[in-house]
Amino acid sequence: MELQPGQTLAGYEVVSHVKSGGMAALYLARRRGAAGFQRPVAIKVVHPHLARDAKFIRMFLDEARLAVRIQHPNVVRVEELLEADGTYLMAMEYVHGCSLYELLRALAKQRRRLSPDLAAWIAVQIADGLHAAHELRDDQGELLEVVHRDVSPQNVLLSYDGHVKVIDFGIAKSRAQAEKTRVGVIRGKVGYMSPEQANARPLTRRTDVYALGIVLWEMLTSRRLFRADNEIRLLDMVRAPRIAPPSEHGAVPEPLERVVMAALRPDAAIRTPTAKALRDQLLQAQPGAAQIHSSTLAGLLTTVLGDEIDKSPISWSDAFSVEQAKPSSSHLANLTMAASATLFPFDDEEEDSEPALPASRASAPPPPKPSGGRPAPPPPRPSGPAPAPPPRVLVQATPSPPPAAPNTFAQFAPPPTGERDAPPPTHVTPAPSASSQVLVTVFSLLVLASALGGAGYLLWKGGVFDELFSEADGGGDAPTIETYEASEAGEVGEAIDARTGEPSRD
Repeated sequence: MELQPGQTLAGYEVVSHVKSGGMAALYLARRRGAAGFQRPVAIKVVHPHLARDAKFIRMFLDEARLAVRIQHPNVVRVEELLEADGTYLMAMEYVHGCSLYELLRALAKQRRRLSPDLAAWIAVQIADGLHAAHELRDDQGELLEVVHRDVSPQNVLLSYDGHVKVIDFGIAKSRAQAEKTRVGVIRGKVGYMSPEQANARPLTRRTDVYALGIVLWEMLTSRRLFRADNEIRLLDMVRAPRIAPPSEHGAVPEPLERVVMAALRPDAAIRTPTAKALRDQLLQAQPGAAQIHSSTLAGLLTTVLGDEIDKSPISWSDAFSVEQAKPSSSHLANLTMAASATLFPFDDEEEDSEPALPASRASAPPPPKPSGGRPAPPPPRPSGPAPAPPPRVLVQATPSPPPAAPNTFAQFAPPPTGERDAPPPTHVTPAPSASSQVLVTVFSLLVLASALGGAGYLLWKGGVFDELFSEADGGGDAPTIETYEASEAGEVGEAIDARTGEPSRD
């Protein structure tokens, strides 16, 4: 059941519903304290019908345990994991902003794309956050070998004051996770998978480098790199990618393009090895990226998405203590560029990363989504002021600085079905039966025999056979035969010399 504004859960007052995914729903909430203290937070709540599913709960706990360890300005920070009234929820710092996906979509509709400097700067921030996750270690100091597996524009948040945050470690892979992905199953958004991920091969941090390369390619072109009419064809494209340089869709500095294409090498062994290496290469190839400041991005967001900021459920002053940036046409001129006339607009619906696809050549469609029906309401509680038990804190973060982001959720819709998607009917001619083939063969032989017989009769009537028979009986001259016979017998007389063709005089 969806939580309603004003409802309180584990000490968090719900302000508004943000969106729902296959596993959980996301809400903007408020944490209240003494003396009028309050702070906006994002809470991620497991759907009631999944709260008793051990597999989903293990995945949810894995995400919380992993995310709570990552302390970096470019990664969303999880504060605590709670269980209250049989419901699991994760409390995260709230980021007042939008996703990178929403910014790119808004620019695509205006036929604009990010400037190389700003695109490289955003990629540098993402790379910093990913490197922090990749370097995460356990209590013994051993690398946890974290791989995000779902780096995409939907999972990068941009705060309206200009900060960049990587979010959603819900399907991340690490040595410490309790719920392991089954062999032969792949997880993530298909359009941002590396070839090794799409082929269900072992994953390393280079997988996230490749996905970040796709995100950067799309920021520079305002296009989707991989697109097909269904996930099966898309999966085929991703498994054996043929990637055009971004400069084919607009001017891109050559040094920056080389860095992008190095991150997009299909062979992981020769791909850019780490997110930090990609970060360093970007700053070297595009020095102007180092001059970008968070206020620069804030100005562009206010200019492009000002209406969305005004519609936000909380005000700017509730979220930030800094002055709001002013919209200006100079931001569009300085931070974006004209996009190609054949621009492909981004979809209106975001993709979700919840479903897992079979790694085999997908002859089967993507797995069905959970039923959309609402769970049955709980039985009525006995009347009386029975106090609710205090929430059980399962994981809690150590205190640390500034806000981070709520997670984003959306359904990964299966390809459309219906009559218009069915292939056109084709006429199939049935193969002839064996008996029909025998009859045709016999009839053909009879026709051929009749024709030969008729031809022989006409030749006989014309006397052709009489001449042939007479020659065979010796009735005519046969110089070659005679010459051969005379030579063999040693006769001289009037025999013809076979070498000269003249009568022999010997």
